[in-house]
Amino acid sequence: MREKTEGIQNTLGIPGRWFVDEKADGMQGFPILFIHGIHSSSDTWIRGRDIQEFTREYGHQAAFIDLHPDGDMWKNGRLLEEALHDIYRFFKRKVVVVGHSKGGIDIQTALVHFGAAPFVERVITLSSPHHGSELADLAFSKWAGWLTDGLKSRNEAVFSLQTGYMKSFRSATDGLDSAKAVPFYTFGGTGWGGMNSELFWGGLYLSRYGQSDGAVLVKSSRLPYGREVAVEDWSHLTIKEGKKIFPYITDLLSEKVQEVPFVSASVSGSDEGNSVLHRGGQFTGIGTETFLVEDGVEEISIDWISDQQDTIYELVSPDGRVYKKFTHTEDATGFFPGAYHHSIILSHPISGRWEITGHTQHNEHYMLTILFHKRFHIKAHHPSDDGSSSFGALNIQEKLVKKTYTIHHFPINGGIQKRTTVTTTGDLSSLPLAEFEEGIHNITIDIEGETQTGSKFERTLIYSVYVDGKGNIL
Repeated sequence: MREKTEGIQNTLGIPGRWFVDEKADGMQGFPILFIHGIHSSSDTWIRGRDIQEFTREYGHQAAFIDLHPDGDMWKNGRLLEEALHDIYRFFKRKVVVVGHSKGGIDIQTALVHFGAAPFVERVITLSSPHHGSELADLAFSKWAGWLTDGLKSRNEAVFSLQTGYMKSFRSATDGLDSAKAVPFYTFGGTGWGGMNSELFWGGLYLSRYGQSDGAVLVKSSRLPYGREVAVEDWSHLTIKEGKKIFPYITDLLSEKVQEVPFVSASVSGSDEGNSVLHRGGQFTGIGTETFLVEDGVEEISIDWISDQQDTIYELVSPDGRVYKKFTHTEDATGFFPGAYHHSIILSHPISGRWEITGHTQHNEHYMLTILFHKRFHIKAHHPSDDGSSSFGALNIQEKLVKKTYTIHHFPINGGIQKRTTVTTTGDLSSLPLAEFEEGIHNITIDIEGETQTGSKFERTLIYSVYVDGKGNIL
């Protein structure tokens, strides 16, 4: 379904609608189809953006499409295949596709699983989570449930970006000959701004796993058979700005791509000194959460994520000191659309029990996240092939007192509507994951322990795994 436009659209994204920039002059290289990401529309490239300024300046014909903002890659892949057929007939030639975030996964699905490869010359992905995002794991975890229920944001798009689900997708995709039929060129970002940035919390949370752009890890933006072109100090938002990215992609829009040199900012590993605690719930009027800070913690980052913007928060330390200077930003990661982050960072917090209280006139749904930075932390080993799991500690003098597993199992053919929840304080070997129906296990582990000096601590570990129809765990 094509719509004629001069570049500025004034409709909400209608899935399947595509349009061309009628103001573009000339035809240098291939036409470019721009695909948006999760919880977005073609507006993300146009209104208040500069992509068309650069496509016009360089003489390229641009086209834009709207997909289902909350649909998975299968729904959008099929829609893309149908549209690409029409776009190919319109231009009478193949297009180069630029996909931002999940848009890169949607286009790969269209090419590999729905036969759209004959219409596409090459694909450029801008910070696409080819291996999923730990933020999607978090969104479907135990403690995020109250928040995502309040936001009504637990949808197929976020579900499909869990790291376990993307293991399934990679398993079903990467081994096919058609996966290499169209060349992929990938870009990643390492910037997420300062404390007041809308991507700051996402980047801080993901820092435990590696460098990111505030929503997607650099290592997730890579494909093993793709050509990584650049990793720079871009955020998940700035990586799609024309002035930031176009100088890097001009050589990829020509008839024949020459050797593309790799450009990289400094990419460091994960911050293994960070560990996290999650809590969640809902309240009207006054809501309170408490948490423990053990000795040896160098810094705590507190983020109360809620569906309310104007709630007033107070943080009280064990010695009675009150902190009220929270920063307030709207979520821009795409995984908690409509949520607000209320955050504060404290250096050298005293040990003991802390309390945080929210005051609101509304019914508030929230998830509390406390990120601890210390020299040593508790680390989880992923489940073994028999579904069992064990824990190790970088500091062998920390004692694990109790661990509670909450497992949300989603059958692969049941999606987000069919879920089985199992809770146990035993080891996962007592609940072999391989015996479940093929699907995704989203696992939350709540840990209680003590340090060498007897100081109590609490932590949360979250990850997702995929179990195939033969009982193999990915």
